[in-house]
Amino acid sequence: MTVTSPHKEESTNHAALACWYAETVMGQRLSNQLSHMLSQMLEQVFGYQMLVTGAHNGADFSQMVKTQRVFRLASNTSGDLTERHAIGISSELPFASDSIDALILCHTLDTSPVPHSVLRECRRVLVPNGHLFVLSFSPYSLWGLGNWTRHLFSRRQQRLRAVGSRQLRDWLSLLDFSYSEPIFMATMAPRGRSRLSRFVDEIDKWLVKHNSPTGCAYLIRARKRVANYLDAPATVMARPRLIPMPLGKPSGGITVPRHHRTEGSSLPGKFS
Repeated sequence: MTVTSPHKEESTNHAALACWYAETVMGQRLSNQLSHMLSQMLEQVFGYQMLVTGAHNGADFSQMVKTQRVFRLASNTSGDLTERHAIGISSELPFASDSIDALILCHTLDTSPVPHSVLRECRRVLVPNGHLFVLSFSPYSLWGLGNWTRHLFSRRQQRLRAVGSRQLRDWLSLLDFSYSEPIFMATMAPRGRSRLSRFVDEIDKWLVKHNSPTGCAYLIRARKRVANYLDAPATVMARPRLIPMPLGKPSGGITVPRHHRTEGSSLPGKFS
């Protein structure tokens, strides 16, 4: 079964990205680092359903998550997939509102012509405090400035719409998502097994360890925020109890006896 989508280039971009992950050294490095990062983050995510959208990057999400079911969004049922299929498009997810515990976007914002609609759909289907993981290319990285615009989709003449991390965080704030700082990955990839390649590999590991913004892609973890007062029961404020207080007598020449005597006087004093 095939879904009639108004954005036909989205599935084409997913296929091109899947080939890039499988055939290039940088793609394999990014896939390995992403799998390592997500395996640590998903250890804290529990629930019933998780949805993965976007391009296939070689990561086996079914072995990482703690949710009971994992769905893979696809426009058709062709191909060998380990996850369950969910036929649809990213801007019109075939799930009920507040039904997904975790959602992973693998370059979905890069390949979709309507990234705002994708994020709105993510907020709709996520449960309150649901988890959102966004993987996107960094348009200002060393690799991005020098390679992706010329070589990534040279065979299919396609272009990515890479979203910067600062712009993505602004979008998430407008949709009432709380988010963490971006994690950058895969700054450079060596070729061959020479001494220079091993040196480049060590530099890349050091840059990833210190979260250098030079990585070709970044990962942001966000959560759907829900105001507590919307669902909180109405509380009745207790009526304050009045405390009686003595009133002072007006001053007008009325004598008030003193309880102590002043030094050198045997008569009680008066207030005038």
